[in-house]
Amino acid sequence: MFGGFEQESFSVKSDSITVTKESFFHQFLALREMDPLDMLGQNPDSIFGKFCKSKYLVVVHPKMEVSFFGNLDQRNYVTGGGHPRTPFYQAFLKLAKSIWLLHKLAYSFEPNVKVFQVKGGSEFSDVYMESVVKNLIMDDNDEKPKVGLMVMPGFLIGGSVIQSKVYLSGMKVAE
Repeated sequence: MFGGFEQESFSVKSDSITVTKESFFHQFLALREMDPLDMLGQNPDSIFGKFCKSKYLVVVHPKMEVSFFGNLDQRNYVTGGGHPRTPFYQAFLKLAKSIWLLHKLAYSFEPNVKVFQVKGGSEFSDVYMESVVKNLIMDDNDEKPKVGLMVMPGFLIGGSVIQSKVYLSGMKVAE
């Protein structure tokens, strides 16, 4: 979902993107209170609509969709430019809207907020990462913890760090 976050366009191709700090903040203010399905009902081919379509097709794999619904009807509808009113797609839209708004807000800052992602197998850093699981036990003889899975990227805002959230592999949890 965060792929392309570091680009002002968020990897959405459009001729009508205005890229000033003020325009990003005004877009954030205009969209934050709106229901995402209402936003798309007003303008299904908007930049936000294109963002939702592209992210859905990347994040929701066809095999996953078939296992959920038994068919690819929803995917075909999205591919054709539509936005279905199913509970699953509405939940996806809430996620997409949150990330879209975060991007708009991030680009309204000076300097821009930077996003960083952590790959599985990376060495854990308590400066840049926070373990999702608390009460981990580590022996003095153990290697440094490794990241198993990142669940939320981290952000650099000026000189401040918002830590990424990660699951660590090979760790024991205290009861």
